[in-house]
Amino acid sequence: MPVRFASRLMLVLALVGVVPVLLLGGLAFRANRDELHRLVGGLQTQAATDLARACSQLVLVGVDNLRMAAGYLPLENLEAQDASAVLSIPLRQLGSLNLLVLVDAQGRALAPAVFSSTGEGSRQRVTDDSLALFSRQAPVQDALSTGAAIGLPYRTPGSSGGRVALAVRTGESASRLLLAELSLADMGKRVEELALDGGLAFIVDAQGVPVASNSGRELSEEERALVSEGLSRGGPVVRTVLGVDGVEYLAAFAPVPNLGWGAVVGRKASMAFAPAEHVRRSTFFWALMALAATGVLGVVLARGVSQPVARLSEGVAALAGGRYDRRVPQEGRDELGLLARSFNHMADELQRRDAELRRWSEELQKRVDERTRQLREVQDQIARTRRMAALGSLSAGIAHELNNPLTGIIGLLSLACDEVSAQSSVGQSLAMALEQARRMARIIRELSQMAEQERAGAGRPLDPSQPVRAALHELRDDFQSRGVTLSCALSEPMPRVLGHADQLQKVVTNLLRNAITAMPAGGTLSVGLAAVEGDAVCLSVKDTGKGIPESMRERIFDPFFTTKDEPDRVGLGLSVAHRIVEAHHGRIRVESAEGLGTTITVILPAAGGEAHLT
Repeated sequence: MPVRFASRLMLVLALVGVVPVLLLGGLAFRANRDELHRLVGGLQTQAATDLARACSQLVLVGVDNLRMAAGYLPLENLEAQDASAVLSIPLRQLGSLNLLVLVDAQGRALAPAVFSSTGEGSRQRVTDDSLALFSRQAPVQDALSTGAAIGLPYRTPGSSGGRVALAVRTGESASRLLLAELSLADMGKRVEELALDGGLAFIVDAQGVPVASNSGRELSEEERALVSEGLSRGGPVVRTVLGVDGVEYLAAFAPVPNLGWGAVVGRKASMAFAPAEHVRRSTFFWALMALAATGVLGVVLARGVSQPVARLSEGVAALAGGRYDRRVPQEGRDELGLLARSFNHMADELQRRDAELRRWSEELQKRVDERTRQLREVQDQIARTRRMAALGSLSAGIAHELNNPLTGIIGLLSLACDEVSAQSSVGQSLAMALEQARRMARIIRELSQMAEQERAGAGRPLDPSQPVRAALHELRDDFQSRGVTLSCALSEPMPRVLGHADQLQKVVTNLLRNAITAMPAGGTLSVGLAAVEGDAVCLSVKDTGKGIPESMRERIFDPFFTTKDEPDRVGLGLSVAHRIVEAHHGRIRVESAEGLGTTITVILPAAGGEAHLT
């Protein structure tokens, strides 16, 4: 009888102590694996999405640069013998282009293609084989019908990054096309970086053919299936795949926006699910410990174990249900007490590791979000700077060519107005023509200023409150006539900034005029100037006007863009202000809510600072 009871006790202890531990370990392993699949898969999806966005941005920026080059170069009227010399200019400026060639509507080259034979920087070397591929992939007919087109990507042997042919018309009704070969070498480098430490990364086109892959590797059957599913769904896909090297990866697919391509980023499954494997090994260890404890308890104890076993069963059930606050009472120093302590220690470890996984997940997500926001701001600033630099060069040429004839026109109109009665219809017409000519002169002066700021030099140390006070004094009559209440908060003393007082005054004047115009029925205008941490000076201009709609907020610094109804506004004020602030190594920010006013903040580095504000 005692033997049978001991056997039953050992069986019960084994069922209660070991089986629940194994079940709990299996559930914990599965839960941790699923959580890691979701978390790491989400990170891989984010990495693939970033890679896809970078690829799309590279190609679309290449198309925009090609359009810009076709817009400011006289390619339609260019003689064939001059085409190569003219196209060498944008080729030197656009470092991501391998070659440029001007063709007619049938795709025939009007002059030899221009390219760099060495392939420096982001460029790739142009060979006879690559020229043949470029000729076959150039989207000539698509560009003739739509104005701009992107060909299918292709890859030459021995390169990790592919190439893609671009084509744009040289004008709205032009019969010529400007073709370019865009290098995807930067994407190849980024793919190689993502594939470090045994990772997986590649970019494919719409047919699933690799465009850029680490070490030029081909795709396995499971990787092709992942790409095919992602391309058909048009959205992210995450799953484990077996690579050509026989290693299992947790890979994520993300579509490349606007191109129909795809990007895949993966990590070795052994590394991705390492914490879950550790949980499984811990489970087996504690299961063995529990089994040993049940054997000792079954031999030594025959009675008085029902209640401790019941408590242990309840603790296991609570832990399996995710209630980590439930602990088994630790009574005595015998085997049951040891088992209770071991179980509580296991529960504490599981709770601690679960909390660590959750904290790690939240912290990693915050870092990814912050980095994504910073990258988006930097990309927007780079794109805006490129647009302003191109327009500055163009405006300098236009102003130079138009100033002399326009000066003569204004002089002749002034003489004609003096000789004709101002009350006659002819005199009124001449006065209107003179007014419009002077308006054109003002526009040309503002265009010239956009190019002159690059040649103005570093300037000298000055008190930033001086140009602010000068601008306020200049517009004091406008404040009164428009019914605007002015509120100023200029801190003293202020750190000095390095720059030009007249240019900084122009920035403040343009910001104040925009704020006054935004309040046609009057309002409150707040101007603040204060020192901020990091050796910088902050100027804020806040109005209570109608605000800027969110759809227009990204365009307010574009030249000739304006939301004002006044006919003499040409949309250059904020563009000039933005260019001056950048020339002083500062930054400008806009906060606005439609109907609640606008706040524009300008931050300039102090004269002693060595780094620029970014």
